[in-house]
Amino acid sequence: MKYVSTSGGTEPVAFAEAIRRSIAPDGGMYMPGDLPKLPRAFFNNMGEMSLREIAYVVAATFLGEDLDPSALKKIVDEAFAFDAPLVQIADDTYVLELYHGPTLTVKDYSARFMAGMLRHFSVPGKPCNILVATTGNTGAAVANAFYKAEGVNVFVLYPKGRLSRMAISQVTALGENVHPVEVGGTIEDCKRMVDAAIADSSMESLGLTAANSINIARVLPLVSLAFHAAARLDNAGVDASKAAFAIPSGNLSILAAAAMARRMGLQTGPLIGATNANGTLGRLLAGEAVDSVAQPVRTYAPAIDMAYPSGWPRLLNIYGGDTGAMRADIAAAPAVGDMEIAYAVNLMRQTSAYTLDPHAAVALCAARRAAPDAAKLIFATGHPAKQLDIMTRITGGAIELPVQLTRFMSVRRHPAIVPPTLPAIKKVIMNYN
Repeated sequence: MKYVSTSGGTEPVAFAEAIRRSIAPDGGMYMPGDLPKLPRAFFNNMGEMSLREIAYVVAATFLGEDLDPSALKKIVDEAFAFDAPLVQIADDTYVLELYHGPTLTVKDYSARFMAGMLRHFSVPGKPCNILVATTGNTGAAVANAFYKAEGVNVFVLYPKGRLSRMAISQVTALGENVHPVEVGGTIEDCKRMVDAAIADSSMESLGLTAANSINIARVLPLVSLAFHAAARLDNAGVDASKAAFAIPSGNLSILAAAAMARRMGLQTGPLIGATNANGTLGRLLAGEAVDSVAQPVRTYAPAIDMAYPSGWPRLLNIYGGDTGAMRADIAAAPAVGDMEIAYAVNLMRQTSAYTLDPHAAVALCAARRAAPDAAKLIFATGHPAKQLDIMTRITGGAIELPVQLTRFMSVRRHPAIVPPTLPAIKKVIMNYN
């Protein structure tokens, strides 16, 4: 299968080239040239399949021509080495816990998948420098996935003053080949610095690759999660074809992956793009203009504090630019504010003895608005302890720290501190090459 640019201005490329480049020469993001329907036998057997088995079938559909089966299975097995259990929290509401990996977020699946793919396609002796912009979760997952990888440097760019203590600890504690970079700007500045560095021809020999969701290797593994969610719902006696899938939506990578799954034959109820106070998805779906360089507002759900969703071109690509068809699949609930987030977290603790993280709380609120009468599946993308400071503020109590996080708390290394400019990040990169 070839991969095409969302901007449509360049020739299709093979998967290895798409992940190496990250961004197409015309500035677009790569997408599969086709979204093939999965065979009926797969859907008939899906309920008996593990997450790993589902992920392998989906990955082979996209990549069967690029990797031999044994190599692909090894990468998938390592990326999906931890399960995503389904938990019922109310009569009509279920949570898919996607945070049981090493850094306790859904990003572990895609970061480890990308790391495996880059190892497979690497050229001996050629440098590999990974750049990632983060508000916490992505940086930790990417850093962990590439930690101590031979011949690989990882540069984690994060905006000053926008990460929690826990998030900073996870990206600064590792050392070795992981280099934290504190940027005197916003997350949008960090993303622009990554894009500019990737596009800088003077650094082409350094093998720069972006590990944010602009890279197709970060999106493809997420498609499996929608199939897994439907299988677990059906096994629980819930008709997945009528259930609303509520997805916390910042850059829209998980939402786009779920939309891809629908195009590949998965039947679900509405996909709900759940957004916090920064949410612009509803306006984009309505065809309204949105400021692509606006500054994000800080909220209780920082992983989706995006003023403009960089994955929007992917949704347009999936639906051929037809926003009407998009609206038939995707419901954008009104933006969820911090007061609603706090109320939802505390309500679930009181009524169900279950602790949602703020991002799952956004999804719950959005689902109850957009699909009040449907069964609801909440994509829980991060462990509550990942937002320790915010959760303490919301609940007024202590949140138990899993062992995956406690080991980071006692170690912290100083980051490089830079202004939000290309020359600044270029200097940091050159220091390690």
